Amino acid sequence: MYKKVINYYAVIILMLFIIYNIILENLKIGGLLYQIIMIVLIVSNAVILIIFKKDIKYKNVVCVLYFFIWLFSKNALQCYFDFSNIIILCITGFTESKFTKIFSIIVSIFIVIFFLPLYFVFLLRFGTSLSEASERNNIYDDMHYYCDNNYEVYSYSSGAMDRFHYSIGKHYDILDVDGIIYISYNELNEVTQENYENYLKNNNCSLMEDINGSK
Repeated sequence: MYKKVINYYAVIILMLFIIYNIILENLKIGGLLYQIIMIVLIVSNAVILIIFKKDIKYKNVVCVLYFFIWLFSKNALQCYFDFSNIIILCITGFTESKFTKIFSIIVSIFIVIFFLPLYFVFLLRFGTSLSEASERNNIYDDMHYYCDNNYEVYSYSSGAMDRFHYSIGKHYDILDVDGIIYISYNELNEVTQENYENYLKNNNCSLMEDINGSK
């Protein structure tokens, strides 16, 4: 059993990454404790990949999949986890596989040539926060409302190069321990500005700043 887990370790971790970041995209986890756990996970995962490099199977497939799904990461720490897997798998497999060697060279050349555009995309997608889900970093506080029946209404933008977006979706606080860790469920359903304004007019909604100020 132990040997099978090691053999399919990279595949198991990739599947967990896909489940959390893509399948459970509405589940948000953040806070200081989350950051610490992710840093420990990134380091320990790298150590395991290095120690058991000869026993781990399907490293090439896993490495390629990580390369194509990094933009689906929920936040910067998840993206760093993705990148760390690519780097470690390329290094440990460089002398073992011609495919890994070719893939590593192509990726390295691609990054060198397109570093600035890729860095811009990274900042646009994830911002500078290590904890929060990327799309929630750009919510405007003065346009962020909580409404009856667990609805959340807000406007967001990725910056000067992006237009305003509007969302009406469900919001549930599962756990919130004073910034140490929080777990919530947040649906992002983009709507038009007209629908956003009409919903606020026709429903009982409170500005998030006012709610936080009253606590």
